[in-house]
Amino acid sequence: MPTTCLTLPPRFSIAPTTATELSQRRPLTAINNQAGTEHVGMKDEHMQREPEPAECHIKEMLKQLNTIIAAKPSEKAVICQEEAEDPACIPIFWISKWVDYSDKYGLGYQLCDNSVGVLFNDYTRLMMYTDGDSLQYIDKTATESYLSARSFPSALNKKITLLKYFRNYMSEHLLKAGANMARRDGDELARLPYLSLWFRTKSAIVLHLTNGTVQINFFLDHTKLILCPLMNAVTYIDEKREFRTYKLSLLEEFGCTKELASRLRYAKLMVEKLLDSKPSPAAQ
Repeated sequence: MPTTCLTLPPRFSIAPTTATELSQRRPLTAINNQAGTEHVGMKDEHMQREPEPAECHIKEMLKQLNTIIAAKPSEKAVICQEEAEDPACIPIFWISKWVDYSDKYGLGYQLCDNSVGVLFNDYTRLMMYTDGDSLQYIDKTATESYLSARSFPSALNKKITLLKYFRNYMSEHLLKAGANMARRDGDELARLPYLSLWFRTKSAIVLHLTNGTVQINFFLDHTKLILCPLMNAVTYIDEKREFRTYKLSLLEEFGCTKELASRLRYAKLMVEKLLDSKPSPAAQ
């Protein structure tokens, strides 16, 4: 039985049956000239999130972070961080690329399996699977529809065009985080998560997926944390782009570097921010 079954529901084949029911960084200005497209609403200036987002194990993650921070793992007399590694806890999904165009449209991203998605400023979401044809659309009420890139309602024309622009830009211009990590047998059976919410600080971008994973990408040194509360694990991608996954309970036992401990403390603050965040009135 694949590891995916421990943390994610299965993926079923996509049948585009609802199409008839839903009657260099390019500036994307050409898209604004298209007729008959769906209006994209205004966004909250500081945070993007759906009207009633699920907390997705955020409270459990905060509990885990409080425990490891209280243990002061970087202050142990002997630190054996490598003993805390657990490759079995490598995340199934993480965000390997992203581009922020929220001043006009939204945040585009690519998952590690090469599927792509956009969280639009109007709190709708669109994903394209790796086959380049299967689409998943999530409206403001979190209702999911499955479509085909060959057949979709005209109201989604602008969003699908934007999705393709984001995909092409990321493919041509951005490096893939965790590119050297091979997919495991069974990972392709897992249901794709989508971006629940995100926000930026001066130091990092924080991304929360619907499978509960929280990812923090630090701007200055391009290091990354991927936190999975269901596996009680953290993945750290360092400045050399080396990808290592640790059990938090083992870091508590064997200790960790001051560098990782500092990032875990920052992650705690960001998880608290996720818990405290509320939808803006304009989003409801």
